[in-house]
Amino acid sequence: MPTGNPPEPVFASNCRLSPRLRSAPIHFFRPPMYRALVIDDEPRACHVLEILVQKYLPEITDFRTANSPQQGITLIKSFHPHLLFLDVEMPVLNGFDVLNAVDSWDFEVIFTTAYHQFALQAIKVSALDYLLKPIDIDELRIAFDKFLRRQPQSISPGVLIRNLVHNLKTPNPSQHKLPIPTTEGVHLLTIADIIRCEADNNYTFFYLTNNRRFCASKTLKEFEIMLKEHDFVRVHKSHLVNMLFVEKIDRDGTVQLTSGSAIRMSRRVRQTFFSKPG
Repeated sequence: MPTGNPPEPVFASNCRLSPRLRSAPIHFFRPPMYRALVIDDEPRACHVLEILVQKYLPEITDFRTANSPQQGITLIKSFHPHLLFLDVEMPVLNGFDVLNAVDSWDFEVIFTTAYHQFALQAIKVSALDYLLKPIDIDELRIAFDKFLRRQPQSISPGVLIRNLVHNLKTPNPSQHKLPIPTTEGVHLLTIADIIRCEADNNYTFFYLTNNRRFCASKTLKEFEIMLKEHDFVRVHKSHLVNMLFVEKIDRDGTVQLTSGSAIRMSRRVRQTFFSKPG
């Protein structure tokens, strides 16, 4: 066994370390590595996504493909991906049927689709991500970065997927449920019950029917995107209003709600709202 002091580290001439730091063990940071699976009945789509992942998502170190829903279900159970890229429209079983066929949802999902309006609306309000085909490199990176920011997961993927399944089975969009993370856990709010939302820095307060109130640990901007197609309007930088609860709008831009609340529109919104052609 070698004896004596270890050899002196070699540093640049202008670099000096204390004896304590010289003898300290060196630890190298190893970035997290992720497994990903794509399920798409089009082999070319799988191949293109595989190339994009290899080139632009180095954090994914193990990538598998499945060209049929049945093969994908088998791989989910054996491969245990951290992230699933799932095509919405497939023959025999679509993407949502695949999710229904899996017992445990311990992975996150990014849907891929050419276009399906109702499905996209349900995906968006369920706080899940999607990519439109053909897949844009920047959008792919943005979606994956959002996945990384959610690690470790503050909301169980199973909660979001289960809620998506509920929303897809509910034909009336106003009865879809919106997942909001709070200090007490995740609350699923029925959209038709939300009167308004109010920003408080990086938090959002939800005001609901029956005098209920919740504080969500997300920004108002995030919820604005999710609720945009449900008749919610950003009347002020701090206020998002469900137009179904608007009783009247005064000429000075005051929005009177059926709950008794009154919200002042911002000057910009007021000018746009009351502007008339010609």
